Amino acid sequence: MKKFIAALAGASAALGLVACGSVESSDNAESTASTGANNETVSADEWKAPEGLSGSIDYYSANPQGLTDALVEAFQDRTGVTVNVFAGTTGEVTAKIKAEEANPQADVVYLASWNAASKQAETGALEAYKPENVDNANADWNASDDAFHGRDGSALALVANTDVVSDIPTDWEDLADPKYADQVIMPDPRESGTAADLLAAMVSEWGEDKTWELFDKLFDNGMIVQGANGPALDQVTSGSKGIVFGGVDYSAYSAQGKGEPLEVVIPSSGTTVTPRPVMIMKSSDNMDAAKAFVDFMFSEEAQQISASKNMIPANQNVDPKNGPKLADIKQISDDWAAISKESKNVREQFADRYLK
Repeated sequence: MKKFIAALAGASAALGLVACGSVESSDNAESTASTGANNETVSADEWKAPEGLSGSIDYYSANPQGLTDALVEAFQDRTGVTVNVFAGTTGEVTAKIKAEEANPQADVVYLASWNAASKQAETGALEAYKPENVDNANADWNASDDAFHGRDGSALALVANTDVVSDIPTDWEDLADPKYADQVIMPDPRESGTAADLLAAMVSEWGEDKTWELFDKLFDNGMIVQGANGPALDQVTSGSKGIVFGGVDYSAYSAQGKGEPLEVVIPSSGTTVTPRPVMIMKSSDNMDAAKAFVDFMFSEEAQQISASKNMIPANQNVDPKNGPKLADIKQISDDWAAISKESKNVREQFADRYLK
């Protein structure tokens, strides 16, 4: 009913979905591997779709376009279900959901922020569901009520341009060394949720005194805070700066794969690995297909697709394409309920201290 009403309400909404990345169904579904963007072949056991699925679902995604496209293409091949995609940032996706409260459109939502998923759960809009194969995934990435589940993640790293920096740092503290003076850039935690979460984890585990002492030293050494994750990395790939403090690993690995002279270092004292949660809306009018799509996302096949796009798979049996497995990354904290709760407060403290 909702899609029929939406069609009558205005063709522009439907056109918006197509413009933001609706992917047409493919007929060649007989292969034993998935082929993602750039024709990367992903070797894994093919997920077996339940019988009887039909129709379409609306999928709102705040993840890299290549990953979104590859997951959608594979699921459509397996099921014949049409997936209409709205692609945007987490803020754009949640704003769209808010704007559509009176007539919800989304069936499945995949965000880049645990905090944003928690806020969606608080509205009561999410369907509690335990996906197939989620028991193979990281248990810390499941909401306690099964309202949402992290299906892959990204680590924050030190990302250095090796044409600019000859001595590669190994930990956050290293960046206070005078040899890195005026070479460090950090994404603005007011624009980057991952940067805000890193700050919250540091304060939670290290305490305010140790955390602010570190940042006092970094700012005294010329570190700047500017833009969201992408613009901060761009400054380093261009050579304008030498190192990103808290660069998103998959973005750096992707740039590295295109020939950029980057080195990605997981800090020795620990970092955060941000889970990227997927959820089903209670208002879905194709619940069987929505649940099947989420089941697919936790299959080994779909987890391999995430790995091929430089994400850290939730499935502990699937190795990342680059970088260490989740179990091998020292995390400052993996208590995402606590991190999400404190993120806004710590972000405001940081801004008051350093960004006025």
